[in-house]
Amino acid sequence: KVYGPIAILIAAGFWLALRFVAPPPPDTLRFAAGAPGGAYAQFAERYRQILAKDGIKLDVVTTVGSLENLRRLTDENDPLDAGFIQGGVGSEEGFPGLAVLATVFYEPVWLVLRNDLGINKLYDLRGRRLAIGGEGSGTQVLVRQLLRANAIDIARDVTTLPLGGAEAMAGLRDGTVDAAFFVSAVAPAELADMLADGRFRLFSFRRHEAYKHNFPFLASVVLPGGGLDLSRDLPGEDTIMVAPVAQLVVREDMHPALVGQLVAAAKQTHGGRHLFSPAGSFPSLRYLDFDPHPDAERLVERGPGVLARFLPFGWAVFVERTMVMLIPLLTLMIPLLRLAPPVYRWQVRAKIFRWYKRLRTLEMRMLTENDPATKAVYRAELQEIERAVEALKLPHAYDDALYQVRRQVRTVRNSKGPE
Repeated sequence: KVYGPIAILIAAGFWLALRFVAPPPPDTLRFAAGAPGGAYAQFAERYRQILAKDGIKLDVVTTVGSLENLRRLTDENDPLDAGFIQGGVGSEEGFPGLAVLATVFYEPVWLVLRNDLGINKLYDLRGRRLAIGGEGSGTQVLVRQLLRANAIDIARDVTTLPLGGAEAMAGLRDGTVDAAFFVSAVAPAELADMLADGRFRLFSFRRHEAYKHNFPFLASVVLPGGGLDLSRDLPGEDTIMVAPVAQLVVREDMHPALVGQLVAAAKQTHGGRHLFSPAGSFPSLRYLDFDPHPDAERLVERGPGVLARFLPFGWAVFVERTMVMLIPLLTLMIPLLRLAPPVYRWQVRAKIFRWYKRLRTLEMRMLTENDPATKAVYRAELQEIERAVEALKLPHAYDDALYQVRRQVRTVRNSKGPE
């Protein structure tokens, strides 16, 4: 009667806490990467291997590029969970419901030119045939922005071809393309061989400060002479390149535990030294297209919490969810458990006191009653009380009270009323 209701209240509190605590994280993430073989796909594969150690399956979805990644992330019917986005692409259109976890690596603009064209500034590209990346790629978005900044009408002044990767390189070699744009953290395939051929060169953005002024999402990096191939001294001199910064973007409703695991994977993958960045440059919270995730600053700057540092992922999630549920439970349990002992004592003593009250009333009647028939009824009632008291089962701690009421019964039985 005492601890049963308390147990029911605690169970009800547990049920309510369970309804409001976050559900356990899913064991699968769908990740928007770029084209197969590209930098996005390579880094996504690293993420997949890292997350697999904690039992999280990363389903890498190949796409054309950043613009398609954004559309797939915001698709209401079948959205992806996370992906890489080229800096600046998110500013072109509205993509609600997304947040940035961190920027993770530079993506320089590799502009490969035919050497005989005499192109020294981007506005010299008027009248040329340009490979500007595949449809849906972030390369197209950025190239259009750069050409517009140089007063080049894309529909009238140049011929744009939706070619990227190997197709763009092939176009350069067979003469159907005059210049090809690539936006990538790694050099385009076969670039060193093409530079060694002598017919092609890599464009250097000597007005990089002006580009950064006009496009805040751009950084500038330097490809050192010999950076592609020291033995052949390719390129032959330092090349200045403008570079958007790739962002790790997630849906705002992603489970917090998975957010922490993605940031940890980003640190392992991008935190070291790379061609265009010294160790420790990434992940960072600069050059963001979207608002940062609420947990981004804490995770990027200070790292994971204590549980995630010292426990395996599954155990850390379990302990964290349990702690969230225990807080309201303890708030409910402590006063209930403190209340239980006095209530229990009162309940046990009430079993005795009810007979005291009845016995006292009966004794007063017996002491004042003269009628033999009525006194016989009272004695029968006293025998009933005595049998009930003898049958009482109480904890041994209350034996003294039980013996006392039994003694009182005998006292009343032996007392003499009026003759």
